[in-house]
Amino acid sequence: MSCKLILKFKDAVISEFELNQEETTIGRKEENTIPIDNLAVSSRHARVLKIGKKIILEDLGSTNGTQINGKDVTKHILKHGDVITVGKHTLSFVSLEENVSQPEHVQEEAEKDMDKTMIISSSAREDMMAKAGMAPITAPDEMVLGSIQYLSGPLMGKSVELKASLTSMGKGDNCKIKVKGLLVGKQAAVFTRRPTGYHLTHLEGISKTRVNGDVITSSPRVLKDGDIIELSDMKMQFFIKK
Repeated sequence: MSCKLILKFKDAVISEFELNQEETTIGRKEENTIPIDNLAVSSRHARVLKIGKKIILEDLGSTNGTQINGKDVTKHILKHGDVITVGKHTLSFVSLEENVSQPEHVQEEAEKDMDKTMIISSSAREDMMAKAGMAPITAPDEMVLGSIQYLSGPLMGKSVELKASLTSMGKGDNCKIKVKGLLVGKQAAVFTRRPTGYHLTHLEGISKTRVNGDVITSSPRVLKDGDIIELSDMKMQFFIKK
């Protein structure tokens, strides 16, 4: 079963995540499969389990809870079109295969059986995944590694490796790349690391993010080795580590 989650912030698409793993974690810490750098998100907020043909969302006791289509949930079998709300971000669930609607009583029985499914042994799940022919996701260490180097300001000359799936830039406390300025958003922009390379998306703030002098919008901009990035009075260069 081929499916994915589309991460958005204020209708701006940040990234897409193929659900190829047995478990996909969502949370504020960088080690999560889908890291979301926002104080409204718990360190380990929720997870998505892929077991056979079922895609199950489970809240992991988060502080602010997890919503599906506007309703609080603890566990939920995802269906095509479901919108997950985590803090100020949303994750749209997309099934790339034809959806066959199930009668309501079938859905209810599936939900009753969910706990039994979720505690199945690890080896049994692996066997189920193998039989389903699930392809392994690209490991982070197999992807190219990018960095930014500050070209201005007090950090001029220093570099920051973009190891995480998502790296935030702005004046917020949780942003790894700090940029000051009254008109800079708390989470002004985000770098997305994907198997196909790096993308940069502007999220919020009056100060616009520029790449090689061009203002970028809420549509992800593909980054190339040597691109010059500007936000407020901060200037930096993106490069691929050889």
